[in-house]
Amino acid sequence: MWKKILLILLLSFATQAQADLMGVSVSASVNKTNISMNDELKLTLTIDGAAGNITPQLPSTPSFNVYQVASTQQIDNFHAITRFEYIMMPRFPGKATIGPISVQYGNKTYQTDPIEINVFRAPNTATPQKAAASQGMIDTSMQGASARKAVRKAPAQAPAEWPALERILYNTAAKHGNEHFFMIAAVDNASPYVNQLATLAIRFYYDRPFLNNAPYIAPSLSNLVMEELGVSDGNQSIDGRNYAYKEMRYAISGVTPGKASVSEAEIRYVPDSGFDISMFDKMFAALSKEPQTAKSNIVNLTIRPVPTQDQPKSFYGAVGTKYSISADVDRKSVEAGEAINLTITLNGTGNLKPTSDLKLPRLNGFKTYDVVSTSGVGQQNGSLKSYKIFKSVIVPSASGSYIIPKIAWSYFDPVKKTYYTIYTTPISVNVTPSTKADSGFDFSTSADLGNGFRQLTQDIRYLKSALSEPTASFIQKAAAHNWLFYPPLLLLGMGLIFAFSDKKTLAQKRALSNAKTQLKKALKADEVADALSTYLQLRYRIHTASLPLREISNALKKCGCPPNLVERFETIWQKLDAVRFAPVAMQGEGAQELARQSLELIKDMESKGGHA
Repeated sequence: MWKKILLILLLSFATQAQADLMGVSVSASVNKTNISMNDELKLTLTIDGAAGNITPQLPSTPSFNVYQVASTQQIDNFHAITRFEYIMMPRFPGKATIGPISVQYGNKTYQTDPIEINVFRAPNTATPQKAAASQGMIDTSMQGASARKAVRKAPAQAPAEWPALERILYNTAAKHGNEHFFMIAAVDNASPYVNQLATLAIRFYYDRPFLNNAPYIAPSLSNLVMEELGVSDGNQSIDGRNYAYKEMRYAISGVTPGKASVSEAEIRYVPDSGFDISMFDKMFAALSKEPQTAKSNIVNLTIRPVPTQDQPKSFYGAVGTKYSISADVDRKSVEAGEAINLTITLNGTGNLKPTSDLKLPRLNGFKTYDVVSTSGVGQQNGSLKSYKIFKSVIVPSASGSYIIPKIAWSYFDPVKKTYYTIYTTPISVNVTPSTKADSGFDFSTSADLGNGFRQLTQDIRYLKSALSEPTASFIQKAAAHNWLFYPPLLLLGMGLIFAFSDKKTLAQKRALSNAKTQLKKALKADEVADALSTYLQLRYRIHTASLPLREISNALKKCGCPPNLVERFETIWQKLDAVRFAPVAMQGEGAQELARQSLELIKDMESKGGHA
């Protein structure tokens, strides 16, 4: 018994320790921020990183009645995610606030952010005749069938103070007010700018029950992209007739200026024949068991182009409001030649996925590589939230203190019809001299020869001893034997002939031989680069350790290397840099392919590549 209790305590302690290590986060969201008095509001509380029995403390909500609560908890490798769902009904129309929800866990209290809700009045539920008369649609002196006929031609309209999308949905649904099942679609903005978000709502209304297996077919799009925002339920009274509805909500945005459309959505349902129906319907009850199809109306849009006047260079297509940008590096102190990962993050209410990639400005003191981006979207409180992350590799070329300047990013505000630019915060980077061993020489001690080259060292160092006694040389001793001179002279002549017929020096031959050996064994880009660098040192006396590519190319041209070979060298050298420093998504050919190309280049340089 005590062992079990101890085990439970240990598991609880381990879970609490894991939660402290990973951190606990608490967030709240609702399915819609605009609801009518007849709608339900679903509030979802998510607790990430806390396990065990948790009892959230809801704030006072005088504007809502909470009548249903459900909770779920998932634990995976000591990481727990708990969700509470509250179904709420509004009590009063107007602006309402759901205050912070408190969660006590361990010795800490966590709170959510408040959420603003707009509750609007339901339409007038008076009889159709009175509603029409009060709006001046018919003459109250009309009697009998003539009055009823006039009323049917004038369905009730939503109040003007309703939100645009809710007003359009109600007015569209009012045209079907005499049907038991129907489906409609509407957007809150029929003429958005390119990449501006619009909300698409598709509702299936019913005033009779139907079987649960009712498959839904989403609409197809023309010149639009779409992200799902969620599914919700609601109730609505249309001309005194009470309907329930299921709503599918989406965020859509235009791709290019011009016409766009949302096709019909479909739902296939089977009416429940157990409903109390008339004798006439019972005679044809078998028909009610056949699947029925409800289709929404087609929605047409006109996509407007963003203005080109005063458009900043840092505009990449984002349209919306409330964007933020930040930048960071993986380390702020490095050695010269080491790679730094630069990350730029964008967040905001809108869709950043279709926007163009950010272009880095010139960073003095750094070699920069192409930007790789990732993006994602999600919904929060009925709106689309998105992010976009840009990653690049920057490499400092020399030691010193550097500043990565602020980076600009612009967006177009469709409400104020103007462009805004936001900036990252500058980042300081300290670069120390490189401590890595290099196959080249110490350039700080080299002498400038005045012709663009520097003398690094000497191939031959002469040794001379002053302590030796003068003795007869070998030539003097052999002078007495004249016949001994003929074989060496013969060998000397053969050597001269060989030297003039093949103009490669021993150093050049050794360079080619060493390069071939290294390249055949090379498995990494660094090994290929070292082999190519060593060859250039021995073949052309060009040391690549701290020279930029442009200076290396100029040195090759001065040595008589043909332009086509120099161009091939530049291509290979750039690919080697990309493979060595760039992220995986930016890598080109593998190291073995680059080794093969380098070997072919060296062979061509040997035959027609000039000389040092």
